[in-house]
Amino acid sequence: MFRPKQYVLELGGAFVLYAILLVGAKTVERAIQPVGDLKLAINLVPMTGMIAAALAILRGLWRMDEMQRRIQFDAIAISFLGTALITFGWGFAEGAGLPHLRAFAVWPIMGTLWGLGVVVAQRRYR
Repeated sequence: MFRPKQYVLELGGAFVLYAILLVGAKTVERAIQPVGDLKLAINLVPMTGMIAAALAILRGLWRMDEMQRRIQFDAIAISFLGTALITFGWGFAEGAGLPHLRAFAVWPIMGTLWGLGVVVAQRRYR
């Protein structure tokens, strides 16, 4: 059974973990100025928090009833397709002089479209 408060606590906790690990990794990187594999490892440490967030999202989806899952499926499909179209189109536009789209830009695009997709899907099933 889906419990919004539990979901918010799990997801919020994962984001807090991410923020702590991000600040910690940047502090350690500045302090020791690593190179090579050590620098890569330190920079990947915050991904632990993002993996925890991904697992919280999956657990939340698995706890939903069929209608909530259908709404989320529609929202995720809208997000996936919209992100694919935007990033693919942007790739072509780079050839016309637009700046390079960094990978960090993809998640905000996807997350925004997921939120919009939830609104669209909820209206569709009313």
